[in-house]
Amino acid sequence: MRLTTIILEVSLQITERGTQSIKIVLGLSLFCVSIIALSKFNNSDLFRNVTKSFFRFKLLENNFNDETRISLWTSMLLNLNFIISLTICFFLACTNFVSGNGALFYALGLSAYFIGVQQISFRLATYLSGDKMISEAIGNLTKQIWHMLGLLFLIISLIWALNQQLSANFMLLYFFSLFIIIVFRYVKGIFLCYKLGIKWYYLILYLCTLEITPTFLLYYFIIKDLA
Repeated sequence: MRLTTIILEVSLQITERGTQSIKIVLGLSLFCVSIIALSKFNNSDLFRNVTKSFFRFKLLENNFNDETRISLWTSMLLNLNFIISLTICFFLACTNFVSGNGALFYALGLSAYFIGVQQISFRLATYLSGDKMISEAIGNLTKQIWHMLGLLFLIISLIWALNQQLSANFMLLYFFSLFIIIVFRYVKGIFLCYKLGIKWYYLILYLCTLEITPTFLLYYFIIKDLA
């Protein structure tokens, strides 16, 4: 009932303000709200589990007694929410520089890059090093980051879309949040790899060659050109 009330209130605001693209953005955001509601139905302690897993600096327990464990179905829903919310925030940010199809093109490209690097890099590092512990540790870390980011970016995108006059401020907040989370991911990844006893040169291979360097290249060839 509460979710229906929220949808009706936002729908009235869509009618009163915003362009067609903002209407689509809000529609997608409401779809993500539905995804979170369904995830919460499957896991009553969803928000506590996501938050606790995100800030936990220890290895994932491989047993069914882990109270923060999230089911595969719920994890897939949270990942879907992350992908959509990430793309929405990139789109809203890009509208400050380009409009229409141009903003959508950049948003899809940036999201695909961000997701692709985080999915491919640790698998490639595992293949090159032959150490399967890298794949397991960083894979679990990536899911924890995605779940938390999805919730954060959904909140930002909803408020951002309804307050277009503050778009520049929300853009700074979004990129600052994204930067902080990326740094946190590196720090937590280093800590987990250290706990696993992974050799330091494999860690440098993973971080510098497969994640940090592509990020700098992205900034130089795309973000800098866009700005």
